[in-house]
Amino acid sequence: MSRVAVASHPFGEGDDAPLRLLREAGADLALNPRRRKLKADELVELLAGAGAVVAGTEVYDAAVLARAPDLRLIARTGVGLDNVDLEACRARGVAVTWTPEAPSDSAAELAVGLLLALARHVPAADRLLRQGAWDRKVGVLLRDRTVGIVGLGRIGVRVARLLRPFGCRLLATDIDPAVAPRAADLGVTLVPLDELLSTSDAVTLHVPLTPATRGLIDARALELLRPGALLVNTARGEVVDEAALLAALEAGRLGGAALDVFADEPYQGPLAGRDDVVLTCHMGSCTREGRLAMELGAARSVAAWLRGEPAGERVV
Repeated sequence: MSRVAVASHPFGEGDDAPLRLLREAGADLALNPRRRKLKADELVELLAGAGAVVAGTEVYDAAVLARAPDLRLIARTGVGLDNVDLEACRARGVAVTWTPEAPSDSAAELAVGLLLALARHVPAADRLLRQGAWDRKVGVLLRDRTVGIVGLGRIGVRVARLLRPFGCRLLATDIDPAVAPRAADLGVTLVPLDELLSTSDAVTLHVPLTPATRGLIDARALELLRPGALLVNTARGEVVDEAALLAALEAGRLGGAALDVFADEPYQGPLAGRDDVVLTCHMGSCTREGRLAMELGAARSVAAWLRGEPAGERVV
């Protein structure tokens, strides 16, 4: 038996197939006892004696890796790798895998759902009705409006496909010129970021967190947005300057914002007090199908490693 930590949460709850797969491969499982994102000391405690970990969004930096000398594999459930110090992993001989396709449909559908909720004031109407008020909110149609997609990768492409039947004009920006044929096939016009911000009625973010995208939507970017524009972030919290977003909302420049991700999670900041903001708890991947695909992908990587075989979808 080999000790395998499971830090990702939830894991194996909707379907225990990933847990069974790991146990059948000989894993001695140590499950996340706190049922939430682990802090550094908590993660190190869970990793004690573990050769592999099924990882969520908890941070695997050089300090954590140094305190987990037995660790040889980080199998990430999901696509974001900003929480893993890849250079430190290379230096310590720790392999890293991911499941890039598994959460894409789930994240794309949530982004479109959040956009519709903003456009039609669904959360605000729900709150008012539960308080006894019958206040029919007047929203806007997506038809004939311009939606800007920042990042035309796996999720951004799916968002574009979902939005096309609404009759939107679709813009996108991406640093990779190779997305041009993809954009043309989708009927999406590629433009620079500033042009996208200044001409879109709604903007949805689908970029990884990198030094280039950290704070990408800052006070200057928010000033470029059209009055009344809607902003959706299901990418990473640090892509948006939350203080600048709050200031823009307080000034009445934006029509609203929907955020699934935050710089500090669980989020307890001032945006939670605003009726023009829709908040969800980093649940872009949280469909039964999406979670199962992610969990099985990570479990297969760990099972292969336990058998001495190459782990799939390896990035380091």
